[in-house]
Amino acid sequence: MIAGAALVVVAGAAILVIRRSPKGQPNVQKTSAPVTVDPGEVVLNGRVTARTVVAIAAPIEGTLQAYFVEIGTEVIQGQLLGRIANPKFDTSAQAAQIDLEKTQASLTALNGEQLAARLEVSRAEAEQSRARGELDRLQKAYERQKGLWAAGATARLTFEKSEKEFTDAQAALEKLDSAAKQAGARADAIAREIESLSRAVVEKTAAIERIKAEPMPGELHSPADGIVIAKHGQPGEPVDPSMKDLVEVATDLTALQTTVTADPAILPRIHAGQMAMVRLGNDEIAGVVQEVRGNEVLVYFTSAAPVIRLDLPVQVKIKF
Repeated sequence: MIAGAALVVVAGAAILVIRRSPKGQPNVQKTSAPVTVDPGEVVLNGRVTARTVVAIAAPIEGTLQAYFVEIGTEVIQGQLLGRIANPKFDTSAQAAQIDLEKTQASLTALNGEQLAARLEVSRAEAEQSRARGELDRLQKAYERQKGLWAAGATARLTFEKSEKEFTDAQAALEKLDSAAKQAGARADAIAREIESLSRAVVEKTAAIERIKAEPMPGELHSPADGIVIAKHGQPGEPVDPSMKDLVEVATDLTALQTTVTADPAILPRIHAGQMAMVRLGNDEIAGVVQEVRGNEVLVYFTSAAPVIRLDLPVQVKIKF
């Protein structure tokens, strides 16, 4: 009986560890002491962590530009978590945008040229119409004078004047026809060039949209649904691919674990494979001792539903 009572006292007592500070003053630190229900079991306090943690490395060398999530944030697969800036990789997107802007500027200039070319065609056609009317009038006058000259009924100077006016009008119309053809050809060439540049603008715009939609080399995306449990580095700091755990995401949020600290007096009675009962909130979940490391006991347990928060307090009951 005395030995049993002594065990209860030892197992239930809080252990105080007294350390001396550099100044010689005592520094009292309380360990996570077990609460004994009876000599055949022990209750230990811990916090929930995930068994599966995915580390996300820096994909490129550069400067950490920003994080878009906080620790404890629930994320989904593919979600953008952060971005690394690197001028070498940013140049391609910038070059594509500059190329698009140049093409758009050329298209705008051609639209102005097309308007001027259409006005020139319209003016040339109007001149052609006027010249044809004048040529028809002069041709009739010439034919009349020609007949009169043949009949000896008109003066030579009158006939020759009529003939010259007719031939001059023919030559003027030929020049106007050539100018109108050149104006039309120029307008057609501009129209074809506008069509080509319009297609190029559409294609280059679509290419830029694809670039924006695709993950950039410096973007950090969550590989799975989970909860962000750690971020390393601050915006503005240099990073490189050697940093394998720039962001850590806990996944499979039903497969959980907790690490509790046990009193050295009871550690010999705890071993891997031992059954445990984990109280999480109002739920009691069956668990198992996975490993004993020093005075720490790692307990695995599986929740019926994924947790939405980690680091929640739990109580672990282990029966001997």
